[in-house]
Amino acid sequence: MTKLIIAASSWQSQVADLLPCNNYKKSQLTYSLLRAYGLFEYFDYIIELPKCSKPELLDFHPREYVDVLMHPDFNFVLPYDNDEATWNHLNHVAFDWKNTHTDEQLVEKFEINVCQSRDKLFELFEELSDSTLEPKSNPKKRLASDLLLEEQNVASDRITDLVSAETRQLFNLEGDCPIFSYLPMYLQVTTGATLSLSKFLVPNSKDRTICINWDGGRHHASKKKASGFCYINDIVLLIQRMRKNGFKKITYLDFDLHHGDGVEKAFQFSKSIQTISLHLFETGFFPGTGGLSNKGSRDLIDIPLSHGLTDDYLFELVKQIIIPAIDLHAAEAIVLQCGGDGLSGDKFNEWQLTIKGLTQCIIDVIGKFSDCQIVLLGGGGYNELLVSRFYTYLTWKVVQKYSTLLEENKSIISDDDTELVVEHEYIEMYANEHYKFWIYEIEGSSKHRILKDYNEPGSIERFKRHYGLCNEDG
Repeated sequence: MTKLIIAASSWQSQVADLLPCNNYKKSQLTYSLLRAYGLFEYFDYIIELPKCSKPELLDFHPREYVDVLMHPDFNFVLPYDNDEATWNHLNHVAFDWKNTHTDEQLVEKFEINVCQSRDKLFELFEELSDSTLEPKSNPKKRLASDLLLEEQNVASDRITDLVSAETRQLFNLEGDCPIFSYLPMYLQVTTGATLSLSKFLVPNSKDRTICINWDGGRHHASKKKASGFCYINDIVLLIQRMRKNGFKKITYLDFDLHHGDGVEKAFQFSKSIQTISLHLFETGFFPGTGGLSNKGSRDLIDIPLSHGLTDDYLFELVKQIIIPAIDLHAAEAIVLQCGGDGLSGDKFNEWQLTIKGLTQCIIDVIGKFSDCQIVLLGGGGYNELLVSRFYTYLTWKVVQKYSTLLEENKSIISDDDTELVVEHEYIEMYANEHYKFWIYEIEGSSKHRILKDYNEPGSIERFKRHYGLCNEDG
């Protein structure tokens, strides 16, 4: 029997969207679409209020780094980040929908349960009770800090007082990894969501578990440096905990457009943890690592790819390299990073994978290793409307194949090109795409892109030889 677990809630998605690159909407659009399609009904357990402690972050990251990230004065609206209207945009969309919709039963079904300010998010965060967590902040001290920020009214001076320029440079807390409002809360909630999955993952169990956190997958963060919108490496922390809980062999598989450098570096000398990353590898493309420079170890597999990657090519990579490599590692659990920035329609515009194609590859891996415990995490993806569709469809396919609560032959999301995004509180966000679920995959649509594929068929044989995955005749 397979059990399905997911970390998801309206509150969690709002906290996750504090991350600047989420544009205040990536996670909320995903959560609301999952709810609109009724997919949460088919999970055995839903983790709604995750939170981890500062000591848990220290299991991988050093104290001097974590102390800066978790500075209590960052759990406020910072002066240079005080545009509440921008942060609150989706709330206005939801309430406009509620106030103008004539179907009262539908409006009641999608009860809008969101916080109207970041302060309200933090109030709920502080109410979470757990004896292992940090003590609540002092309200008087909080008020004093607010007043101090208001009096100063100069953002750069405030941040410089708390963290020197040298320290920010040392830990790379600048550029794509700035200090933002409520950074400590964001880190504790999103990392806590990933770590909370570990208690459902049991080695040598007769029952299989598939766990999901679409707000996780921060694969670039290294031990003491932020990188690529990633501050804490929740993947490394999860794998470490799984090892402590008794898992002997784990495979980490990364489908993101970018190289999973942080996770690879953390386990590069481990024979127990296999890391596999397929990614764009071209001059000047971040993070610039992940070529065929290693000695062909099957425990550390990098698959450097070029512009224009297609579904068909990815299918062959999964069939000829990824599945055989995992099989040889004899993994007991597989952690998959399901970044969506390689999809056709993403703002990077580098690969042309389809939602159906990438989903099928992930489902194929899950299906092939039926004895493995599975963790699905999010990752990159910079077209929020596209990502919401991808994670919703991937979740549906997991539910369709593995949920014991789903009625037989029930169809929730059609593969037909005429499928429309279901009515829900954020439906108007999809108006410019004519509300079509598959608009990025419909040939001839304004959103469909055709890129030149620079990946040569012969490269697959080269990868196989490099990692010793050829059969006796090859």
